[in-house]
Amino acid sequence: MEVMNELILLLMVAAVILCLIVLYNLGTLSYIERTNEMSTLKVVGFRDPQIERILISQNIWMTVLGILLGLPTGILVLNYLLDALASEYELVLVFRWTTFVLSIVVTFFVSILVSGLVSRNNRKIDMVEALKGTE
Repeated sequence: MEVMNELILLLMVAAVILCLIVLYNLGTLSYIERTNEMSTLKVVGFRDPQIERILISQNIWMTVLGILLGLPTGILVLNYLLDALASEYELVLVFRWTTFVLSIVVTFFVSILVSGLVSRNNRKIDMVEALKGTE
């Protein structure tokens, strides 16, 4: 059982690292695609901290949506895999509330960290180049 716990801990660390990489890449891609929008907001008069708050709040809403969809979907997939692959081992699927709370807290922490890192790039936007680039 001790080996199983160490394996689960290793998988959790790998999941957090994967989460960081995927969210950072998606955030950077979204940032690149939305430079025109952010440049327009700057031209209209929004300041960098205001735009950063807008970007972070949008990412928080997307994180909430992902959690609401991801937790039930993850339970269904895990239950299916347990039934299909481990039926001869008579394993029982057990969830504790701490598992859900920990996964939600880690997801929010990683999402806010990555959102903060990506939204800081907003200060480097050249408004003229970004607005000319859409022609």
